[in-house]
Amino acid sequence: MGSIIFISIICLILIVLGVAISKYKCYWLISGYNTQSKEEKARVDIEKVAKHMGRMCYLISFIIFIGAIVSDYFEISIIPFVIILIIIIFGYLIYLQRFDHNKKSKAEIIVMIVIGFITFSILIITFSFGNEPNDLIIKDEAIVIDGSYGTTLKRKDIKSIELVDDIPEIGIRSNGYSDGGVIKKGDFKLKSGEKVKLYIQSNKGPYIKISTIHFDVYINYKDVSLTKQSFNNLK
Repeated sequence: MGSIIFISIICLILIVLGVAISKYKCYWLISGYNTQSKEEKARVDIEKVAKHMGRMCYLISFIIFIGAIVSDYFEISIIPFVIILIIIIFGYLIYLQRFDHNKKSKAEIIVMIVIGFITFSILIITFSFGNEPNDLIIKDEAIVIDGSYGTTLKRKDIKSIELVDDIPEIGIRSNGYSDGGVIKKGDFKLKSGEKVKLYIQSNKGPYIKISTIHFDVYINYKDVSLTKQSFNNLK
């Protein structure tokens, strides 16, 4: 609920910005235009720019809110909504260039395209690696959770290994990865304040719970049979 309230505040701020720019002519809020000279500003159709900037703010606000609701209440990743946001933002930025009649060099256009491509590529690569499930490697002296944000659990530090149907309510991510919906990896804090390591691929149980002298670890996979098989291998 707290995250939804936070997202709602962000969406409200975006709507206020959209209204301020498009309705109340607060053009100084438009990045780039506010640093142009008078001559450069005169060659910009600022009313059309402001109108579309307002629409962009409303659309971004809507997508963020819908994405937050869907990812919070359903087992759906927020990744598609993030990709849509990036496409919309860069699409609008390119479209708005038609209302700026100041001559632009080819270098400026190329830089904008390259930045957009790099941003999009980094995001896709990050999410691709982050969404890969972690492998369990069982050794005589340790259990290795291989993959991103993996860890090694020494046998002498393990107190118990059990299969549970639920996990405690998760608070915040301290050093890890989350796709905004289901997948969670790395260090998290529970609402109770307890530190845990999560390697979660599904919001539905069962979960493998490994209790150590330092922290608890929760692991599961989208395939329930794989979770149960991994648990049997650990016993």
